[in-house]
Amino acid sequence: MTRPILLQSASMYQNGKMETKDIVFTGETITKIEDSIPSNNVMFSISLKGKKLYPGFINSHDHLLASYLPKVGGTEKHLSWLSYDNLYKSSGVFAERQQIDPEILYYLGAYKNLFAGVTSVFDHIPHFVQNPFRGILPVKLISDYTLAHSVGNYSLDWGEGPALEYRMAEHANLPFVTHLAEGLDDDSKQSLRYLEKMDALGAHSVLVHCLPFGPKEADKIAEKGASVVWCPTSNLHIFGKTTNIKLFLERGVNVCLGTDSSPSGSNHFLEEIKTAKSIYFGLYGEELSDSDLFKMITENPRKAFRMGNPNALMPGLKCDFVVVNDEKKSTELNVSDLHWKHIDLVVIDGYPIYGSSEFLSLFQEFGLSTEEFVIDGKNKLVAGSPKKLMKQVSESVGYKKSLAFLPNF
Repeated sequence: MTRPILLQSASMYQNGKMETKDIVFTGETITKIEDSIPSNNVMFSISLKGKKLYPGFINSHDHLLASYLPKVGGTEKHLSWLSYDNLYKSSGVFAERQQIDPEILYYLGAYKNLFAGVTSVFDHIPHFVQNPFRGILPVKLISDYTLAHSVGNYSLDWGEGPALEYRMAEHANLPFVTHLAEGLDDDSKQSLRYLEKMDALGAHSVLVHCLPFGPKEADKIAEKGASVVWCPTSNLHIFGKTTNIKLFLERGVNVCLGTDSSPSGSNHFLEEIKTAKSIYFGLYGEELSDSDLFKMITENPRKAFRMGNPNALMPGLKCDFVVVNDEKKSTELNVSDLHWKHIDLVVIDGYPIYGSSEFLSLFQEFGLSTEEFVIDGKNKLVAGSPKKLMKQVSESVGYKKSLAFLPNF
């Protein structure tokens, strides 16, 4: 274990506003957050003056095995996920992706999330597929859940069926996660009724997409205390429309944000946040506030996935945070106008994993070897080697491959 780390003069979002605080973490745990904490010879101290410290962002829906590009489709719009999936599985992009080892794809998806300030990601896949990659990636996988692929006539055979999976979630206090109404066809429109008949709609339910639902369905989801995950980029790419998210927000539903998979979704999480804000204004002529977006990527996922206290920045909790240098006032909460270059430091379980070169001494304090590269004109350091990873990808497919969700190594 390293000595205690003291981060001084960080601007943190607390009690609905940005406040200047000092924070100490030791090992994996936050030990103090106070207005001012004096430094001493035992501590390793860094000033974060002028920078913002947020809880690590949480991507509430991704498929890391599908971390590959270019996107497929987008011109023809579909009525169901299956129609798009058939298009993707018959594409040359998918055939090329199949030449790459699954572990490499998982690492690609992990770095895609890491460079956007994500510390935890929900990878929607059966446990036996995900298990080999838990604990080895540069971001954390949310690994405690029950699931179904979807609800309807063409659901894939994931899990033991929604009824049993939901009972197991209740018993173990876990989230039950499923795609729901991922389409505009009759099967999608009836899917909430099917889920309710299975007794699988409740406070443990995390429902991804909910595309064609109206006030009646939104009321039912709110009444049952379920959470909804919004993936606007993917929805628009595949179906040409997205969830009427304002309905859910007005009814107090716990709404989270996800990228969905790379073939249809955003390049990375920061893009998804921007899209969410832009789409909301386009649909409703109103601003989706940064405070609401902040909740969708921090507090709300912690509630939905039962990750403990919704306020992740508290003494005694795991040390997962992102430091942002966004060139805006320290009193201004800002998540909707962030770019790669603004992500200044990402700490996961108390370890610096990614950050600007000015934090080299912090990486050295932990004895971590790093790889240096330039992203959006900024010198960055990362634990691990995404350059080597991209070389392996290129060797697998037989030409120099680049991926828009990573820098051009």
